Amino acid sequence: MSATKSAINWQDIDTVLLDIDGTLLDLHYDNFVWDQVVPEAYARLKQLSYAEAKEQLFAQMHQVLGSIEFYSFDFWQQQTGLDITDLHRQHSRLIGFRADAETFLDWLGASELRAIIATNADHNSLQIKESVMGLSKRVDQIYSSQDFSCPKENQDFWQQLQKQCGFDPQRTLFLDDTERVLNAAAEFGIREVWHVRTPDSQRGPRPESIHPSLDQFHEIYPAV
Repeated sequence: MSATKSAINWQDIDTVLLDIDGTLLDLHYDNFVWDQVVPEAYARLKQLSYAEAKEQLFAQMHQVLGSIEFYSFDFWQQQTGLDITDLHRQHSRLIGFRADAETFLDWLGASELRAIIATNADHNSLQIKESVMGLSKRVDQIYSSQDFSCPKENQDFWQQLQKQCGFDPQRTLFLDDTERVLNAAAEFGIREVWHVRTPDSQRGPRPESIHPSLDQFHEIYPAV
């Protein structure tokens, strides 16, 4: 489904839940660090070829995909012996907004809608991005799945988030770039669940989603 400005009735929405990586921020930063920087550092540490290091790391990642460990810097530091936070900090210059995300945040800030970040990002990752982008000043609240000890793929995350925020699922919009997360949100009963098609500016669009999709936010809100 292609997004259109009439696709969402904003009169029916009170709360906007926003993912960070690949939704508000360009996923190129995270992909570059995890796909290139971490394997290169691991290869040096373990005296492996880059290809061998990447194969080993990606096999480990596949085993914990969708779990809280998958997103944990502490977990990957224990698994690899690398300072994962420092590797991310070294490349923080690559952190930036995706498409027209900053303009969308400005519009949300000027509206009566409540804007809440709901992310799987590790707290260390959040701190780095906060120091560069100041996201906490642009939204009402920020929650990491680490706050609830379970990822957004898990129904317990949504139950705990609702308990904290008191949002009405039937008056809520959620935006994310990960299909399994969107599926979990839809299962929880969130009214509007939207897929971000192109989270990484340096890569092509993701496969088609069963959920309505957008490339840029101005496709769904009445921007001036």
